[in-house]
Amino acid sequence: MLFAFAVAVPLLVQLLFTLMVVFATNGTGSFVGLAAMLVGLLAIPLTALANWVRTRRKPPLPPLQLINRTLLTTLVFPALVLVLLAVAS
Repeated sequence: MLFAFAVAVPLLVQLLFTLMVVFATNGTGSFVGLAAMLVGLLAIPLTALANWVRTRRKPPLPPLQLINRTLLTTLVFPALVLVLLAVAS
């Protein structure tokens, strides 16, 4: 159950966010969608790996601290893409 909330849900959130940015910027002449896709190729698996390692840590983190760190790690990539989108607009 912990795996689902700490690894799978953030992975799905990042994948859906990347897909939304790619489809939203399709045909606008901006390379933001391409940049989101290319950066996502590295950022999404690395984030999932970091979250997985964090869940397997010994001694385990308290649940609230694990959720906070997972949330912060997960939101770094979408924040980067939003900044890129704002700069390109």
